Amino acid sequence: MLLLLAVASLLAACGYRPLGASGPPSTGPQVSVEAIANETMSPGLHAMVSAALLRQLRLQGVGGAAGPGPPDLVLSGSVTGYENLPVTFDAQDIGKRFRVRVTLLATLVNRSDGKVRLKESVVGEAFYTVATDAAGTRNAQDEAARYAARDVASKLVARLLEEW
Repeated sequence: MLLLLAVASLLAACGYRPLGASGPPSTGPQVSVEAIANETMSPGLHAMVSAALLRQLRLQGVGGAAGPGPPDLVLSGSVTGYENLPVTFDAQDIGKRFRVRVTLLATLVNRSDGKVRLKESVVGEAFYTVATDAAGTRNAQDEAARYAARDVASKLVARLLEEW
């Protein structure tokens, strides 16, 4: 019991909060996210990227308006690339491990003066291994696409925070 109390006080002292408990205090400008477009042949990819991006912004405390009035910045973008490339092969030269890459072209605009503060292409990637059946392989590929979308979001939000 004493050990549990010590760990709890240590976590509280370092600012730890469970996920979902009020996000970090907002110190920078607030960002609103416009709908992400999909310029690829992969349906639903833009929704994965949008969800990951909104989650990352919320975790950093810069998503949505902090007070009355609209957010300071508007983030827009489009998914411009999706690649699913083999990186390892078996003896028959059949792909066994694949890399999924998702490319997002993002633009950050200052709402007040319309100036572009950032326009950048960000690439996220993830890997998956072929399963023994087609359904398992498809599930692994879809999961890799979700991880690549999270990677894009994480890199883009880190880049946005560098700008402030």
